[in-house]
Amino acid sequence: MAMQPGGYTDRPEDDNTKNAHPAFNRGKYHGILETLAIIKKVITGEDNGSGTINSPEIEKIRRSIHSMTKSIDKQSLQEAVKIAETLRFQ
Repeated sequence: MAMQPGGYTDRPEDDNTKNAHPAFNRGKYHGILETLAIIKKVITGEDNGSGTINSPEIEKIRRSIHSMTKSIDKQSLQEAVKIAETLRFQ
């Protein structure tokens, strides 16, 4: 157990459990929303596939989805875009 500035005790063993510090859950939630935003941009065409994402795992998914959007028929892609555009982020 490491004592943090201000007296906060870091308990990494509690991460991703019901005992996790609220900041852990806020960070996890924020990360999920950021990942969804990346995926939405690929589906809607805002992301043209250039560049890279710093996370190798998210980059793999991004490239996979980008590849699928290029090979899918136009009607299916339009339906996917319509659905993706309904995503709301807080």
